[in-house]
Amino acid sequence: MNFSTPVVLPTAKKIIDYNDSLLILGSCFAENIGEKLASNKFNTVVNPFGIIYNPIAVANGLKYVLDEKLFQTSDLIYFNDKWLSLQHHGSFSNRDKTVCLSNINHSIKSAHKQLKQATYLFITFGSAWVYEHKEHGLVANCHKIPAKHFSKRLLKVDEIVAAYKSLIKSIKNINTDINVVFTVSPVRHTKDGLWENNLSKSLLHLSIKELKDNFDNCTYFPAYEIVMDELRDYRFFKDDLVHPSDLAVNYVWEKFSSCYFSETTIALMGNIQKIKQAAMHKPFDFNSEKHQLFIKNQMDIIKKLNIQFPQLNFEEEKLRLFSEKQ
Repeated sequence: MNFSTPVVLPTAKKIIDYNDSLLILGSCFAENIGEKLASNKFNTVVNPFGIIYNPIAVANGLKYVLDEKLFQTSDLIYFNDKWLSLQHHGSFSNRDKTVCLSNINHSIKSAHKQLKQATYLFITFGSAWVYEHKEHGLVANCHKIPAKHFSKRLLKVDEIVAAYKSLIKSIKNINTDINVVFTVSPVRHTKDGLWENNLSKSLLHLSIKELKDNFDNCTYFPAYEIVMDELRDYRFFKDDLVHPSDLAVNYVWEKFSSCYFSETTIALMGNIQKIKQAAMHKPFDFNSEKHQLFIKNQMDIIKKLNIQFPQLNFEEEKLRLFSEKQ
């Protein structure tokens, strides 16, 4: 007897291993999966413009990354005692204009380097509803600027597809081997209205379908369906009944892992997590012979892994192991 509708997972174009480079952009759901990848020490750059929900804003950010086009002072605005960019998440905002600009441009440079070598580009669409500033055009984030400065509209499928057709062709010119995986965030934008949210998600799915049909390196990972169909219960959502719970995110991560990782890579991920957990261990007596032996054993494990996988960085874990204050 089945109590949920199982989602058929796609066959990955290429299995991901620790020699691969990954670039991830999009909504907070992309951030969740990106954090999982980074935690497992994959070479990952996550959201170089911060969390972005609408596909055109993501495409605009990717264009900056592709061209390594840096922001100028004139691209920033000053609001609520901070300098900010309407193309960036609020995490880039800063009271110091120089710091704000430096963080933005450092992120673009890092993402540009990653894009040129990336095996996979993951893009998560959150909403087809967009806001356009009267002077600055379509924005990624309104930063709580009064609504009178913006107009709201729903994107069209043709508009989304056109933006990504051009973009994917340009990306393939600098990275012929890149695989693009689209996902739709299961986070419902209920503030737009339930019907309006459903319209939005439908447009995103239709756009991805057309892009898949046009590019052999474009695929879809069913994160939306896994949460909305396999986990069709509010128990799998946070208290706001909108965002998936940690349990739901972990469930999707397991599905993602089974789709994109080999058994060898999954085993290595398990060893990495054991090292991370060991580094968090709080001893009763740091200087005891028993704990010093524990540190030595962990260092031996790290050294063996680094011989086989020299690209793995365990500096944070080493610092924790040798720190008396956790």
